[in-house]
Amino acid sequence: MNFSFESFVDGSFDYDKATQTHSCLWLREEKMDIGGGTISIEDIDKLKDYPDTDVVTISGLHQDTFEYFIKTYGMQFKAICFFKNKLVEDWSLLGTLSNLEYIHFFANQRISSLWDMSRNTALSGLCIEDFTKLDSVEGIGTAPALREFRIGNAVWSKMILKSLLPLANTNIEKFMFCGKSITENDYSFLADMPNLKQFDFPTNMLTTEQVAWIVANFPNLEGYALKAKVDFAATSDHAAEVLIVGKRKPMLTVENNEKRIEKYIQNFETLKKNYVGVPYKMAFPD
Repeated sequence: MNFSFESFVDGSFDYDKATQTHSCLWLREEKMDIGGGTISIEDIDKLKDYPDTDVVTISGLHQDTFEYFIKTYGMQFKAICFFKNKLVEDWSLLGTLSNLEYIHFFANQRISSLWDMSRNTALSGLCIEDFTKLDSVEGIGTAPALREFRIGNAVWSKMILKSLLPLANTNIEKFMFCGKSITENDYSFLADMPNLKQFDFPTNMLTTEQVAWIVANFPNLEGYALKAKVDFAATSDHAAEVLIVGKRKPMLTVENNEKRIEKYIQNFETLKKNYVGVPYKMAFPD
């Protein structure tokens, strides 16, 4: 079994191509509706039959059943996927799970801040998707072992975070934001993330100038949008295309746009040369 944080989040670690099913235990209401349903204590207690299971997906928790699940069975797991537990209000009990390595939390309507992760000494991967009230990553620095952090949306890109500055001085190696935007337009924190290897964000979230500054000053940093353009190969339905990276930049068909595309590339290279060694706040004073 290829069990990594990425395979846990995308579900590939336990997927059987032959049967097209997942083998991971999924606790939920028997006739769960599209919103996640409402799980009962009896449904949760099915875990008594799986004492050696250390990975689980659970749906339909409310605050009382969330607390019961964590207090009764939480220490059993190294990875938990909270899938559609929209009405959980307080997830601070997660901070008691010292054995937990991965958490994937999808869809919540009430949680508005992170929990104290100082006792989550094994937590190395955290993914938070489609939270309607969460707008801050303040407190992420309390996670002593966190290496991979994803936050944003899995369905519609609506999340707006206040700032990414709280990421400074953390040991995070891979960070992904897949929401709408970041209110505080300050990416100087990257200089204080020496372990960061991968930074992913929407191709139209930053200006071309900001992307060029990042590439110029952190040349070893990888990322889908850390380049002048993203190429899309031709298919039976579409001609080859190029997406120019940057806010309000176009998608262009390659044919008949070669010179225009080359101009964008050369402009990006020029920006990179001009930004090398320039502090972020000097390059973008406003």
